[in-house]
Amino acid sequence: MNSDYFFAQDQAGNLQRVHVRDSSMPRDEAGTGALLSAYALDDGSAVERIDNDTFRIIGTGALVTLVRE
Repeated sequence: MNSDYFFAQDQAGNLQRVHVRDSSMPRDEAGTGALLSAYALDDGSAVERIDNDTFRIIGTGALVTLVRE
């Protein structure tokens, strides 16, 4: 299992560290072996990927945007 992170910014301008955990568990019943990614904030709050740059914090519904260096 791989663990990495990136920073995302909310509408108020606050930076959040989003941890990415990749697992080699199958994504579907077909057993494709595709990587599944799970996202979470430092405090453990679950994060859902909306598109390449946008994520939603599950508990609050707040959107955060990927910060590119």
